[in-house]
Amino acid sequence: MSKWTRVGLIVGSTSVTSFKFVITELAAKVGDIVATEVTVPTTIEGNTQTVYVWGRVTGIERFNPFFPSEAATELVKSTVDIADTPLSTLRDHLVGEVLILGRTAADISDTLEISPLTYPVKPSGYVYSPPQNVLHRLLVGNNTDEKRLALGNLIGRNDVEVSLSATQVVARHMAILAMTGGGKTVASRQIISETAQHGYPVVIMDPHGDYLGLWEKQKELLKGTKVRLFYPSIWVSEENIDTIASLVEKMGTKLTDAQMPIHHKALYDNEFLSAESAIDFLERVSAKLDNWGKDEEKRKDAGFSERSVWPVRRNIRNVITKLKRMEENNARLRELLNDYDFEPMPDPITSPEKIVAPNQISIFYLSGFDHLAQSTIASIVLENLFEHRASLQNTIPPYLAVIEEAHNFIPSRNEGTSETPSLPTIRRMITEGRKFGTGLLIISQRPSRLDETTLAMCNTFLVLRLVNPKDKSFVRSVMENLSESDANILQSFGRGQGLISGQAVKFPMLVQVNFNPELISDKIGNEDNFFSQVENFSLSTKQSVKQKNDERTKDLPDTKKTKHRRKMSQRSPL
Repeated sequence: MSKWTRVGLIVGSTSVTSFKFVITELAAKVGDIVATEVTVPTTIEGNTQTVYVWGRVTGIERFNPFFPSEAATELVKSTVDIADTPLSTLRDHLVGEVLILGRTAADISDTLEISPLTYPVKPSGYVYSPPQNVLHRLLVGNNTDEKRLALGNLIGRNDVEVSLSATQVVARHMAILAMTGGGKTVASRQIISETAQHGYPVVIMDPHGDYLGLWEKQKELLKGTKVRLFYPSIWVSEENIDTIASLVEKMGTKLTDAQMPIHHKALYDNEFLSAESAIDFLERVSAKLDNWGKDEEKRKDAGFSERSVWPVRRNIRNVITKLKRMEENNARLRELLNDYDFEPMPDPITSPEKIVAPNQISIFYLSGFDHLAQSTIASIVLENLFEHRASLQNTIPPYLAVIEEAHNFIPSRNEGTSETPSLPTIRRMITEGRKFGTGLLIISQRPSRLDETTLAMCNTFLVLRLVNPKDKSFVRSVMENLSESDANILQSFGRGQGLISGQAVKFPMLVQVNFNPELISDKIGNEDNFFSQVENFSLSTKQSVKQKNDERTKDLPDTKKTKHRRKMSQRSPL
């Protein structure tokens, strides 16, 4: 479309926020961006100027005044064909409703900067669909030096690209919200890959392996981009002992008032000569409790009773067992991806530069760990990276943190916020991060389960398909510029279609997100190929599993082999 196309005529009452227009048949659709020319008063009394008023079509009504409902009622009761009656079927009226986005100068060769409309448009004015080059300048502006993140194209205008201000995304935070299958992971991968094109560091908390394909397809990213895969390896130091203590308390059983001082002293009365893994640390704490339980003199000196020491030790041992099992689960899942180059998680306190570096995407593969452990790992990593930035010592550059399944990391108060160590960490990042160059990309399929305070701090939203009324209502409560008509259209979006709004774009618009098949993993399963996986599942696969189990138990005594087989048969697959 290379010219201005007349698509209708304004009718009825108008205002500075909306107007209606009669549409030329098949000339406009919901989501289209349209313009009309109008004369408005200037700030100087008596002077006027001609401007373009821009709007988005938010709804279309169609009716035929020459085909009344009474006639339709009679026709459905009879066998008469409508073509054999004098009723007209060719006099449809199409009326579109337009949400006004703002105004620009009428000289389209100038910068198309939008400002608020303060005078209503004129009824009987013509409505136009603008050409591609004008729309592009309206959406992007004339600043060719601004870094942009290509997202997709306007729904219904695939000749018009939609891109985001990279600075607004990485500095002022963004949220992607959609139900399962809405395309949120496709959208986030698009934004991550576009961010990487500028060499900007990205840190991803990946609970299910949705982003591992970026490592597999890193050759498709900007040349020189390195993707590193980290598996959880929790390290303990004086700086994060409170988080570890919280982890132990929540993973273990509830202790009595008499047992809590013992628990506290065992955890905190330690010399941190160097950082160590959480399991090694807890093993040392367990050994200390064991000594206290056996040494009456030490118990008396500390003021502890034997009766209280042993339950605390038992609680620590239970936590160690759970952590070991989760680490084994994660290791077993990594075995299935043996072509991938996984590394143990670097210490974010002493080696942050291994996590955040220019031209690097760091992915923390958290699968196999439960919700609390995942939240704790995210808290430890993000809090220490933030501290490095906040210290202004320039140890690491600015970065974008991506939080997938964010409702598990920043839950609402109804979801049990006291059991989520990452919540206060992410809250601090989102409130103070702009000053120190730490941005957040939050992704969730259940917006109503997210912490409202955190979500409200996001300045850009991409909302794809949402059906749940509670989720739609919540999104409206945190997005001030989401109209009722926009909220109603959320449930009709196809995959990858959504509404983008906020500071990263000039105004809210309907977008079709780019689907890049080059970023899809060949190895990670998804819901689209479950049937093919079943078809390809063969006896050799079962034999391979049996062989791996035999290798794990080959050095065990016969009695332990039997217990292991029984345990494996009872374990549900991950």
